[in-house]
Order: sequence, then C-alpha cells, then structure tokens
Amino acid sequence: MTAGAKSEEGPGGVLGWVENRLHLAPFIGALLHVRIPANAKTFYLGGITLFLFGIQVVTGTLLALYYSPTPEAAYESVLSITSDVQFGWLIRSVHHWAANLMLLFLVLHLLRIFVQAAYKYPREITWIVGGGLLLITIGFGFTGYLLPWDQRAYWATVVGTEIAGDVPVIGSSLLLLLRGGAEVSEATLARFFGIHVLVLPLLLGGLVALHLLFVHQQGLANPSRAEARPGRVTAPQPPDKLKPFFPDYILDEVIAWYAVLAGLVILASLFPAGLEPKADPLVTPEHIKPEWYFLAVYQLLKLVPETVGVVAPVALVMIIVLLPLLDRNEEIRPRRRPIALGLALVLLVAMAVLTYFGGRV
Repeated sequence: MTAGAKSEEGPGGVLGWVENRLHLAPFIGALLHVRIPANAKTFYLGGITLFLFGIQVVTGTLLALYYSPTPEAAYESVLSITSDVQFGWLIRSVHHWAANLMLLFLVLHLLRIFVQAAYKYPREITWIVGGGLLLITIGFGFTGYLLPWDQRAYWATVVGTEIAGDVPVIGSSLLLLLRGGAEVSEATLARFFGIHVLVLPLLLGGLVALHLLFVHQQGLANPSRAEARPGRVTAPQPPDKLKPFFPDYILDEVIAWYAVLAGLVILASLFPAGLEPKADPLVTPEHIKPEWYFLAVYQLLKLVPETVGVVAPVALVMIIVLLPLLDRNEEIRPRRRPIALGLALVLLVAMAVLTYFGGRV
C-alpha cells in the first residue's frame, strides 16, 4: 500500500476506527476551521462565562455526592463537606465564587454586546437566547442560596419568596409554587434542590448549545459596520480582515480560562465560603440581606410601593430580553447611538447606587 493510499484512509488506531463509523471529521472541521473578523474584540467574556459554567457543573456534581436535601441533614452535610471531606472546603468555595463570577461575566458579556450593537440584524434570536441564559443564571443563584440551610440562607429565601408573592395577579400562586406551602419548609428545600440540580442545568445546557450554534452559524459581528440586509443595495465594502478561530482565538481563550481558574483558587483560598448557624424559623436575624445581585431590587422595595418594586424589575428584564425587537435603529457605531448608550449608563449608575445602599447595614 502506498503512502498516498494510507493518507486517504485517514487516521489509524482508535481515532480511525471511530472516524470510519461516525465520519466526524467534516463536522469537527466545520466547528474549528472558521475565520472571524480580526477586529471583533470579544474580551473573551462569553468564553469565560462558558468556562465558569463548566466549573459549576464539576464542583456542583461533587457537592451533590455528599449533600442531603432535608432540613434535618442539609446543614450537617454542608458542615461535613467543609470540615471532613478532603478538599471539600475548596470545592464548595470554588463553587461559591464561580457562581458569582459567572453572573458577573455574563452581565459584562451582555454589556459588550449592547455597546457594539451586536444584538441587531441578523443576531436578534441569539440575543434573546442569551437573555434566557441570564434569567436561568439568576435562577441558579436564587435556588442554590437556600441549600446550606443556615440562618442567612433561610431568611433570605423567606424575603425573596415574599417578594415573588407581591407580583400582581399571580403572586399568591407563585409564592405557593416556590415554597410548596405557606412557609419555607422541607418542601421548599426539596423543590429548590431539584430545580437547582436538574431542571435549571438541563435548560441552561440546552440554551448554551443553541446559543453556540447560532454564534457559529452567524459568526462574530464586525463592530465597524452593520450587516447587509437582503434586498437592499449598499455601497461596496472592502472585505473583512479575518483570523483563524483555531488555533489563534482558541489559544487566547484557554489562556484567559487559566487566568480565571487561578483567580478562582485564590479567592476560594483567601475568602472561603462561610456557614452561619443552622436555620431556625423561630429566630429572625437582625440584618437580612440577599446576595449582591438582588440588592438593587431589595433597596428599590424600600423606596417605592411593593407593586412598583416588583413590576419594575420584571419589566426591565423583559425590555432587555426583547431589545432587538424594540430597537429599530440600524446604526451600530456607539457615537451614533447617544440616546441608547445614555439610557444604559443611567440605568447602570442607578443599579450601582441601589446596590451600594442595599448592601449597607
């Protein structure tokens, strides 16, 4: 057999055996061997968010092996993970910090897309799917917060579910659905655990796959010019300067992942996840506050009527998710979108101020 014949047969060994049966080479090649605009600056925010989701899956699975979702055993199992399981404190702390950083990088990714107007044609559906990912990530934070079953987790969940109960029309039904009864109890813990480890991961995994598929099909947006719409005559444009996705872009992503992983280990080591006294429904702590990503809503409820404080954040989220359908301006250059960017800046400042005052004792 000649060397040319061997090369036509493809790789040998296990890889060759798999390839001869599944014919994956064209599929993998289509995923890796694409080219992206050289000026498409992503700051690696989306890739870092995806990496942190992978960290959450791994650490969450390890924690679930030792966790018992009952009021009698939940607190003790978390205490045992922290004190008795080898490296359990590190795994729990990495899970804690990765959850916070995942939401932070997801918001930064959203802001980057907004500033570059990469949510406009033809990427409207990609943005809407990303909005769904943001909502699911917030759901992870809300449901996972109760699982340690300590005082802070218990009473923050009481307050959080009461806020949900203030939603007009469906509030009482939503409160009952979340709690599984009139009070935060064993039924609430079981529901939150099931949603946190089964329902939300399946939803998030499906939407992530869909989001990545859309990004691959449409490519990264060129921030210097809008996409040509079908049926319109536009002035000829010079071709984009492209760079290979693999290995150039992938190598940069991996370096960013290593940096984030190092930061995670440092944060987990210097500021490990704490554990307050076991939840006691009869003893209300003095200063009940939610996690930082709910502090703006928490502070807003102190300043306005309950209905307004609940409806306003929901309306804001819906506007953000449906932004591509509401924003009809085809301009993508930031300096040509002063109103949109100005409103976004006002919103960010308002949320930062509310978060700051909401976090003060």
